[in-house]
Amino acid sequence: MKKIITILTIIVCILCFPACKKGGESLSVYAPDGAPALALSYAMQTVSGFDYNIVGSDVIEAKVTGEKPIADVAIIPINTASVYLGSGSIYQMLGVVTHGNFYFLSGNEVEINKQNASTLIGKTIGVVQLANIPGLTLKVTLNALDIPFKELKNGEEKDENKVNLAPIKPTEIGVLGYDFYLAPSPVADAKSGALGLKFNGSLHDLYGENGFPQAVIVAKKSVILSNKNDINMLVNAIKESENYLKIENKNAICTAVNSNLESGLTPVFNDKNLTQNAINRANIKFVSANDSKVEINSFLQKIKNVSTNSVEILSEVFFYNGEF
Repeated sequence: MKKIITILTIIVCILCFPACKKGGESLSVYAPDGAPALALSYAMQTVSGFDYNIVGSDVIEAKVTGEKPIADVAIIPINTASVYLGSGSIYQMLGVVTHGNFYFLSGNEVEINKQNASTLIGKTIGVVQLANIPGLTLKVTLNALDIPFKELKNGEEKDENKVNLAPIKPTEIGVLGYDFYLAPSPVADAKSGALGLKFNGSLHDLYGENGFPQAVIVAKKSVILSNKNDINMLVNAIKESENYLKIENKNAICTAVNSNLESGLTPVFNDKNLTQNAINRANIKFVSANDSKVEINSFLQKIKNVSTNSVEILSEVFFYNGEF
């Protein structure tokens, strides 16, 4: 009953309050393909008046930076938010959208957890995005578990007394002879099926019970001020996506994302790889800026301890303190 009421409320709001800037222009929403796009899939089908744009992960930063950033609303990695938007002068964070979607793969059926993580010592892990939040989070996690690690650079030999971390591309998963690979879903799902690799656990479970803040949704302060009802509708639709993704026809989800996909971009998800396991592994759940503030600040400080220039500490005004 609660779910039905939520959906009806959103539909009523759509009819009564179309999301527009002054002058009738739609508000622009940008998100990288993958888990962030899934988080928007319900909103794309139910909340009109927004101009949705699903883009490559390599260009999302450009949509929220510069003298006149193009995105009114965006879902971006937490490190991008901290470095470029953390002052709160232009954008505010509405909440966390995804909480970690990176998984360990290997040819063996072994579970990697906090209790046995020390078994990784002497092993080599090929890490997709080693220099970004996934790799930095892995380093933070190993530090917290008092497990030494070494980043392999320029063909260095591995250290038998440390966990060895090697940067890899998604295409190199399973072909480099490493003991483990750390990759995002659905890439991990695809490689598991194609190469017979086993899932050995997740980075977010290894980090902590509630995962880690991976991607956040931000909006221009001016847009929040002048379009509060519209922003509320969008956020409520993202909240509902957690349930929607569990019950909706997968074709409808793919169609919603693909219809807003940047021209020339190959979609991350399709009818074959968008399984319920892949959806669950995307780890989509909205947590408001207010409710996630302490966790985010703690997380960023830990990241800063392992890589000083990778993130910045957020100002108080960056966290939107309104209710949805």
